[in-house]
Amino acid sequence: MQYKGSIKKRLTSIIVSVTILTALIGYSSFVYWYMSNQYNNVLKLSKSVALVLGQDIAKLVLLNDISVAADITTKLKSFKNLDSMVLYKLDNTPILQYSQNGKSFVVDKLPNMENRNTTVDKQFLKLYVDANYQNNHLGYIQFKFSIKSIYDVIKKDIYSILTILLIMLIFSYILATLSARRFTKPILKFVTFLENVDFSHSLNKEIHTSENNEFGKLYNEVNIMLDRLEKAKLELQIAAAAFDTQNGMVITDKHQKILKVNKAFTNITGYTAKEAEGKTPSILKSGMHGEEFYKKMYKSLQLNHFWMGEINNKHKDGTVVNELLIIHSIIDDNNEVLYYVSSFSDITLQKRAEAELKLKEELLIQKSKMASMGQMLENIAHQWRQPLSIISTTSSGLLLRKDMGMEIPKEDEVADLEKIGDTVKYLSQTIEDFRNYFNPNRNKELFNLKECYEKSLKLLNTKFSVLNIKVTQRLEDVNVLGYENEFTQVIMNLLNNTKDALVEKNKENRLMFISIYKDKNNAIFSVKDSGGGIPAHIMDKIFEPYFTTKGKEKGTGIGLYMSREIVEKHMDGKLELQNKKFIYEEKEYIGAHFKIILPLKQKNKK
Repeated sequence: MQYKGSIKKRLTSIIVSVTILTALIGYSSFVYWYMSNQYNNVLKLSKSVALVLGQDIAKLVLLNDISVAADITTKLKSFKNLDSMVLYKLDNTPILQYSQNGKSFVVDKLPNMENRNTTVDKQFLKLYVDANYQNNHLGYIQFKFSIKSIYDVIKKDIYSILTILLIMLIFSYILATLSARRFTKPILKFVTFLENVDFSHSLNKEIHTSENNEFGKLYNEVNIMLDRLEKAKLELQIAAAAFDTQNGMVITDKHQKILKVNKAFTNITGYTAKEAEGKTPSILKSGMHGEEFYKKMYKSLQLNHFWMGEINNKHKDGTVVNELLIIHSIIDDNNEVLYYVSSFSDITLQKRAEAELKLKEELLIQKSKMASMGQMLENIAHQWRQPLSIISTTSSGLLLRKDMGMEIPKEDEVADLEKIGDTVKYLSQTIEDFRNYFNPNRNKELFNLKECYEKSLKLLNTKFSVLNIKVTQRLEDVNVLGYENEFTQVIMNLLNNTKDALVEKNKENRLMFISIYKDKNNAIFSVKDSGGGIPAHIMDKIFEPYFTTKGKEKGTGIGLYMSREIVEKHMDGKLELQNKKFIYEEKEYIGAHFKIILPLKQKNKK
């Protein structure tokens, strides 16, 4: 670009123009002051004339002394700039007129009070004052004074004005030339510095000056600006590096047209920047999400300017890619969207790993149930020995007496058959309890903790009796939301572990304490024993998978692990373990204390 003109010439012109303008404004102010001062002097003069003529006017008005008219005229002759005067009585009747040249003139009718304004007519100032004498209002006086016009004032001073203006022009030109030279020198230095910066593309240079004025401040601000630009350049480099991360990045305008993508976008989606830019992200739609999904996404962006979630998008080759997507809305000061910035990562492998982990977890659950099944079959065998013995003994007795031809009283026969029937019902109920325990119900339902525990205890009660384990219970009716069959498995694991600990460590006083109660907003299921507690060195390992102290032939090591998984992941609760001292029947014991904490949630009503 070609630059025309010169700052030096322009500055000189400005200073000279300002000087002329200042002179004109100054002289205009003087003229205005002169005219205003002239006006005020005339007003004062009119009041002085009225005061001087007060006594003569009184004689003329009150005594009708015509002879004083000549005295009034004589006195008025001394006021050179008084052109004419008219004296009116209070009834507005003119009784005396005077003119500087002695000629008569047509007397104006005295206007109304509100119209008696001071007026300027060409070179004359007309005004009205009251004629007073010794605080008595005698009438009104109309004065007409000759005054100088603006033209008269300028005409009088024209040669002086031109001379002063010429001197000011010469002086201002010399001053402007010197000032412009001093002013432009730092600017030229500044321009040269910026040209060097532009030529070298370096922003770490600085410009200095000894002047402690606006130029010094300008130079300092330029140095600060260059420092900020250098930092901004570094930040842009960092931003460019951040944009080129492992995550796919997409920037769109407010109409969702893609403006820029990074290399990771191409790696994840298969689309190059050239193929994607100018299009919308809909090119990635897999068709696996309905309109409702995208409506919720856009609503979140409108309300919160943010959305995060998992999405299934389509690769260029047609395969589906699982992505974790984050979208931010970039807005202006008016809360209007400028851009959308999206970041996403490929979590396809992670989702596969989660699916495999879930499958392993299900296999662990199944393995745990199979282990529990073995224990339960053993418990059922214990429970069935006595009932089967009763059936065998009763039926054998009946058959024996029949074979021997013995007469059997009818009531005895009925009693024996009823005993066999009751025993068969008991065995049938045991099978039903066993079947319910392994029912694969995956829907959360409200269930009663006390009833769930009592069903579990029924399957173990016989073995507890044989092993001389005393169970002390404090049970409340508490309902929780969860999976009853899975929680039954938890109860069975805790009861069996407690039973094993009591048998292994405590030959006498095998005590088990079961508590079910509410504590604020939680349901508590507690199992405490007198087995001596768990050694400190294995306390942190007790819930690890496949960890067992029973030996491979007696335990799988997944019972307590699965119990915690079920309580904490499936039922949003907590399973705690600690060794606890307590006193029972005046004797001190120590044992393991398992405590399950479940939130008291109510099932939503439909």
